[in-house]
Amino acid sequence: MSEHIVATFDTENSADAAARDLENAGISASAIRRYQSSGAAAAAGASVETHETTFSTGGGFWAWLLGEESAETTRSAYPRDEEWYDQRAKTGHAVLSVTVHQDAQIHQVVTILEAHHPLRMDESTEGEPADSPFVENREGVATSPLPAMGSGDSTPAASRRSASTGNLSATEREEVVSLAEENVEIGKRTVDRGTTRVRRYVVETPVERDVTLHGERVTIERRRPVDSAAPDHAFEEHTVEVRETEEVPVVEKTARVGEEIAIRKEETERTETVHDTVRREEVEVTDKDGKHRTDS
Repeated sequence: MSEHIVATFDTENSADAAARDLENAGISASAIRRYQSSGAAAAAGASVETHETTFSTGGGFWAWLLGEESAETTRSAYPRDEEWYDQRAKTGHAVLSVTVHQDAQIHQVVTILEAHHPLRMDESTEGEPADSPFVENREGVATSPLPAMGSGDSTPAASRRSASTGNLSATEREEVVSLAEENVEIGKRTVDRGTTRVRRYVVETPVERDVTLHGERVTIERRRPVDSAAPDHAFEEHTVEVRETEEVPVVEKTARVGEEIAIRKEETERTETVHDTVRREEVEVTDKDGKHRTDS
């Protein structure tokens, strides 16, 4: 159900400022409307638009607010409200309406409107209309849970409650305020902590060993004088061959396992304290004198 929030301001400037603050707070420009009675519209010359807020003219306050289909029924039930708003519009006051479709936005809209000091009905008349379908707070912002334009909802407004103020009508005996509370649940999920890599590679290290090597070499020794007779084969060519040998180092390498690396995964367990906050809603009760009550 849509909520109509209506506020009346002394000047158009105050209404302009309120409309700007509403749009800055995220309220759609199409939800913000300005009422101008037919007489005031004729004096102004035409409908105009300022800050994307439309001044509407037509068949009276209820037709402007609810549409022609619901206007006649509401006008017959609450004629004094229409007269009050028409009179305010004719005398130069600015009547602003905000249509809200979400309960969460009601308090925000009312707070913004209150900041611009709207008029109360009893500030300009001899008292608030007794048959008013609106619930007006002490700052002059009126809310009515009447159907939005074109909704076709014909349920009497007096049988509904105002979602923004919580006031009960004459036919209601109880108002239920829901208090939300958050609960925290801690779950677990597996995350990738990276990869451990084991790579085998070759390192060359210089080594030295002392080895004793044996060899043979030919030596020539001349002996003279030799006092002996020449042999029979003297003066014949003769060749003697003697082979020389020498040991050289020979390197042989053998491979063996010097060390083993075992790679495995072990399961670990730890306890971690998780810090967070949870929210819950409380209720504050204030009586007519502005004093806080502690009723349970």
